[in-house]
Amino acid sequence: MKKWVGLILLSTALTGCGSSGDEPEEIHVMAAASLTDALGEIQSLYEEEENVKLIINYGSSGKLREQITQGAPADLFLSASISDMEVLEEEGDVSESVNLLMNQLVFISTPEVADSLSEWDDLLDKEIQGIAMGQPESVPAGRYSLQAFESLEMWDDLKDNVIYGSDVRQVLTYVETGNTDVGIVYQTDALSSDKVEMIASAPEGSHDPIHYPIGLLESASDKDAAVEFYQYLQTEEPIHMFETYGFEQGT
Repeated sequence: MKKWVGLILLSTALTGCGSSGDEPEEIHVMAAASLTDALGEIQSLYEEEENVKLIINYGSSGKLREQITQGAPADLFLSASISDMEVLEEEGDVSESVNLLMNQLVFISTPEVADSLSEWDDLLDKEIQGIAMGQPESVPAGRYSLQAFESLEMWDDLKDNVIYGSDVRQVLTYVETGNTDVGIVYQTDALSSDKVEMIASAPEGSHDPIHYPIGLLESASDKDAAVEFYQYLQTEEPIHMFETYGFEQGT
């Protein structure tokens, strides 16, 4: 009897060891909010093909950078601005990076006011009830918006009508819900919603180019799963998926 009990216990222990080995490797990703839809689809596909679990934290690139600096779990950083990646590189937190994607800045409106708008100068219309944009200090889309407004010499006339969002998706929500008449978002955000109208792209040269660098963080440099996902995102299949959401391949 004792022999059988011993064999059962041994078998149970071996089975437990085998099941733990099958547990998916976790990859912690910090990603700009504007990547939510596209990266969410890529996540589903990748998790089906590989034995991994992607834990993705979306937010403004500036806030995500701060979280990484403060020690939040992160293997990869997908930023909507080069400057936030450069800060981490200067601090020695990034082992390697590449410009993965590009985007466009556009202004959107609720359907109710869309017929009266056609170009960025129309934002000066005094009848417009609120202009939503990201916080320039922490939201790259907000920083690009401010650059565009200053380049077009519109900022002084618009700033009192601006309502700030904590990330670009909150800006989109403000317009979708009618809390503001118009907003400044990325082209990809505008294409993701059937509740807003895309009016016009920012004039060429009015703001810095919108690059999305991806960085492999130093803390993940020895994790095979993180390295493989970092490399996978640069291949043809995910790049094509990003493009279906309105992104362009990075240069």
